[in-house]
Amino acid sequence: MKKFCTIGLIILSLIISQQAYPQKENAKNPLTGEQEIELSAGFSFISTRIIPEDPDMLAVMASVLNENLDFIRNSQGQTLRKIGPNWVNNIGDWIIEEGYLVKMFADDSFLIEGDAVDPVSPISLTTGFQFVSYFPDIQINALTAFETILGDDLDFIRNSQGQTLHKIGPNWVNGIGVCNPGEGYLVKLLNNDVLIYPITYGEPCPGIPTVTYEGQVYNTVLIGDQCWFKENLNVGTMINGNENMSDDGVIEKYCYDNDTANCEIYGGLYQWNEIMEYTITPGMQGICPAGWHLPTDDEWKILEGTVDSQYPVGDPIWNQIEWRGYDAGLNLKSLNSWFIGGNGSGLYNYEALPGGYRDPDGYIYLFTDFGYFWSSSEGYSSYAWMRGLGCSWGGVHRTDYGKEYGLSVRCLKD
Repeated sequence: MKKFCTIGLIILSLIISQQAYPQKENAKNPLTGEQEIELSAGFSFISTRIIPEDPDMLAVMASVLNENLDFIRNSQGQTLRKIGPNWVNNIGDWIIEEGYLVKMFADDSFLIEGDAVDPVSPISLTTGFQFVSYFPDIQINALTAFETILGDDLDFIRNSQGQTLHKIGPNWVNGIGVCNPGEGYLVKLLNNDVLIYPITYGEPCPGIPTVTYEGQVYNTVLIGDQCWFKENLNVGTMINGNENMSDDGVIEKYCYDNDTANCEIYGGLYQWNEIMEYTITPGMQGICPAGWHLPTDDEWKILEGTVDSQYPVGDPIWNQIEWRGYDAGLNLKSLNSWFIGGNGSGLYNYEALPGGYRDPDGYIYLFTDFGYFWSSSEGYSSYAWMRGLGCSWGGVHRTDYGKEYGLSVRCLKD
């Protein structure tokens, strides 16, 4: 099979990854009562989602009260710093809602243990400058994270690198990208407000962590308001790749190399009419289990806007064709299985796999290079909208394919 991930595309993928994720997540064992905070040489804003067992700053910072630390400061300018031979704590206790400014002479880290705060706990903000804590246990697009204070009362938000989220003309411009666990943020407000972080994504859907369908167990994942299968659909009887599927009441699937073991990992490939059970109604159940359906073109747009760090839901970019978005594809791809390390970020646990596609002549191409997924929305009479993810692309490809192609399927909760 010919590989299409050229060196140039690989370099592009690496650049996209570095731009979108300049720092690693600082979380350790999310929501289990401990979090490791990494401190870089120089100035940085830090925070935690863990309520310390002993909140005294001297106790919290005990492991880094050494020659690597210059000082830690709160929003009121009070500090913990060394005076002569002693560390002097003028801050008092660590306040979970607050972030802190730290000055380090060298890299270091410390561990906070205690109970995890509810990530949607409100944080009261006052007029002027203050450091705020970040409660979610995963990275989230800054526009989404700070949505509740994006209004006339907000001047700007800044991270440790000096990147800002601020308004230019009528639009909020996100220079921060994604927010990271362990980081704090400097906020300037013109009036008092309340910050409430969104429900974190990537967890199983409430009440339905798994779905058993046709003898196979599928995990679920909640992304925004949408509940998705976490795996590619694998249902039906395998037929040879050179055969067309037929309206015979039996669900049929294609497997790479005509080997059902590949379908067990990557899911089956299906012609559009087969998944739709030979109707053309968008959003119908099709070959998905009861209570689930085949996502429409618009529902795919919602997913893309939810996981992209630069273009939110409703941005006109999602109506375009070809490659769109900044890192939606990166965030949807699985953590492994993609050619030459073109794996995903794992941020949202969607875990899209590169099953390739079956062409009208019966050959399966780009296995492990690309993943192609049907929507239930027609383009023209013989075409339907689909999405493509590539091993060296951070965005998502949108176009209409001939219905005779064989593509992967994900099911969406009604």
